[in-house]
Amino acid sequence: MHLPLSRRAFAAMLGTAMLPAAVWAQGEPWPSKPVRLIVPTPPGGATDRLARMLAVELGKAFGQPFVVDNRGGAGGSLGTAVVAKAPADGYTLLFTGVFNTINPGLYPKLPYDYVSDFVHIAPMTQGPNILVAKPDFEASTVAQLVALAKKKPSSIDFGSGGNGTSGHLTMEMFQRLAGIRMNHVAYKGTAPALQDVLAGVVPLMAINQDTAIPHIQGGKLKALAVTSRQRNPVFPAVPTFVEAGFSELVVTSWAGLDAPKGTPSAIVERLHDATLKAVQSKDVQDRLSAEGWIPFATTSQADFDKFVRAETTRWLRTIKDAGIQIE
Repeated sequence: MHLPLSRRAFAAMLGTAMLPAAVWAQGEPWPSKPVRLIVPTPPGGATDRLARMLAVELGKAFGQPFVVDNRGGAGGSLGTAVVAKAPADGYTLLFTGVFNTINPGLYPKLPYDYVSDFVHIAPMTQGPNILVAKPDFEASTVAQLVALAKKKPSSIDFGSGGNGTSGHLTMEMFQRLAGIRMNHVAYKGTAPALQDVLAGVVPLMAINQDTAIPHIQGGKLKALAVTSRQRNPVFPAVPTFVEAGFSELVVTSWAGLDAPKGTPSAIVERLHDATLKAVQSKDVQDRLSAEGWIPFATTSQADFDKFVRAETTRWLRTIKDAGIQIE
């Protein structure tokens, strides 16, 4: 037998049934305020330029400002640590890059685990290093450089922006694979190292492609090889190290987006999709291509996570083999 419900009892039951919907409706949708994008490098460099480009596009996509906050220092580890300790609510994000897969090998006591303490959301872009020299340097190809280094062991200098930078590690990989030994001259930044190469003080260095473009096109530097798997469209005449017989020497300086571990999957998915849409837009692609940046072959979050893990493992091995240490 079914007894009729009173109006009060029916109202109470209805209110209970609708409680989750009411709670959801009262919650603030993400993002309801500006999002902080931590860039763990100083202003003005390639990482900072890329981050600001992405921040503008994400701001358009979500209707809230993505505010760039530069926190440079300790090879990018200081700014990365800020994000590792931030609430996992989608309001503090990390603009990441190759430095974060290098640092675990250089700084054994980092206050975070880069592989597991972050959600690796999406890649933005990548670009090769380029081995450059003054036009009058006696070697113009990788084969000629190897022959020269074997003829004059430990007599050729190469510069870099500092111990453990991608340019330094590229040259360490090259020496190990080629069975040669050259002298590393570490500078406090890429700019002074490049200045000395242009002046002929140091004959060689491996440098990011975007920085090298104006000097190569202006005839102030010559390019011996690029570290991408395929030739770079901006330098179609410059061979790869792979073509020169060094199939393992594939190095890219890359950039992407991370969040603290535990960030809700719905937010992560929206950020992933918005990042890819921004990067694939014609305006952004034109700007990236003009600086020699190239797209990632795969862009899923799972593939980006695998990429980060593989890069971290590879740089750990390279740094250990080269005996590189940072005090």
